[in-house]
Amino acid sequence: MTIKNQLSFHAMLDALEKEGIVAEYSCPKELLEHVFTNLSYNSKEVCENTLFICKGMVFKEEYLLNAIKDGACAYLSQERYEGAKVPYVRVTNIRRAMAVVSNLFYGQAFREMTLIGLTGTKGKTSTTYFLKNILDRYYKQRTAVLSTVEVYTGVEDHDAHLTTPESPDLHKYFAQTRDSGIPVLTMEVSSQAYKMDRVYGVDFDIGLFLNFGEDHIGPMEHEDIEDYFNCKLQLMKHCKTIVINRNTDRFEQVYEAARSHAERVILCGTDDSCDYWVSDIQKEKVGFTFTIHGKDGYQKRFAISMAGRFNAENALAAFCIAKVLGADDESIAQGLFASQVRGRMNVFENEKITVIVDFAHNYLSLSKLFESIKEDYPNRRVVVVVGSQGGKSYGRRREIGTLTGRYADYAYLTADDPQFESVTEICKEIASYMEPYHTPYEIIEDRKTAVETAILKAHEGDVVLLAAKGEEVYLKIRGQFVDYESDLAIAKRCLNITQ
Repeated sequence: MTIKNQLSFHAMLDALEKEGIVAEYSCPKELLEHVFTNLSYNSKEVCENTLFICKGMVFKEEYLLNAIKDGACAYLSQERYEGAKVPYVRVTNIRRAMAVVSNLFYGQAFREMTLIGLTGTKGKTSTTYFLKNILDRYYKQRTAVLSTVEVYTGVEDHDAHLTTPESPDLHKYFAQTRDSGIPVLTMEVSSQAYKMDRVYGVDFDIGLFLNFGEDHIGPMEHEDIEDYFNCKLQLMKHCKTIVINRNTDRFEQVYEAARSHAERVILCGTDDSCDYWVSDIQKEKVGFTFTIHGKDGYQKRFAISMAGRFNAENALAAFCIAKVLGADDESIAQGLFASQVRGRMNVFENEKITVIVDFAHNYLSLSKLFESIKEDYPNRRVVVVVGSQGGKSYGRRREIGTLTGRYADYAYLTADDPQFESVTEICKEIASYMEPYHTPYEIIEDRKTAVETAILKAHEGDVVLLAAKGEEVYLKIRGQFVDYESDLAIAKRCLNITQ
């Protein structure tokens, strides 16, 4: 029987040796059975009897020495630090080691709940909340969630910075969910989660593959699209039941990977080749209605209050997972209609204009969003506020420029997490891809000013799209999180919306 939330030096060493990643270790024989009661990779979160993990490209020995002063009594690292006079294990893969040790420390807590993982290039967050809101009603309690937006485990309840947390945090959240008696946890699983071994050793009860498109290609992310796709595909190899959107690019490869590993594969989409499919999507005054059909003759009409025609497919995916868990139609209907996500298809209107705030930031998400706007707001002038991140995903600049040129009537190009790059130079690169379409634009470096200008100078009847930042209250500039009011808050302020 695994003891929860503690780990002996010997048990750690044994697990790492089984993985074949131990390079060397040093520990007096009498301390091999020493039991650690805290695990941390942050020198500011160390207490007595901590096993400290040295990770990161910019890790400095002083972080370890400070941790030892505050109570760390051993460390795990890829390097040997001569100044640290405590037991250690040096490994050849610190990220893999961190995942193995975290899983062991928290007693494989993920096995004591129903664990659901969702992956896709777009729509993960919206689908996560469609599902979570259904499950909250079905289980008659607030269920756990790890998303791009928030962390809720019954113990912690706060905004999130990573789509999928680092492995020590991830397993801590699993343990908190277990100890809170919450029966199910729904989480987004990013490609980086597999690339960086954050979910190494984790098995999911149910997995979802929503869609796939080019994104996250760059020096700090994936070297090419094949690496990105293969990391996405890993989820298919670690789930008992898998739901796949039949409309995804590379469907055959996704389906083959799922069929080869899962006990059950369920297909959803927009035609009757699927187990469940959606049809007759109708725009309503608030949101959309649509019909879900099943091969077994199932047929029922549902409604969502969230904007975006594409969200009918996201709702269908959530429906499929909910049905696997036995959810009733009433819980599903209530959960779907109640779902709203901060910064995801938030629509605000006054007597003059419509403002849409969305997190769309890559080709797949932005193209679907533009198509939905053109269909749902025909003959309306579309004004876009958009930028692109610095230091990664360089292909997005071409995608954003091309789509903005093709669909927008006017564009404000501005900052979006520029990091160490010039905002103006990023915007000029985006603009270069708009040139064939002759779409007028202006560059406003300060994002707050760009958003305010777009809203306050909009013409009557305009649809103003604030893209890529959503509800985020920071900008990443030169390695720092710099406070930002958020597109969502600025839109409400400019439109005098108080709720």
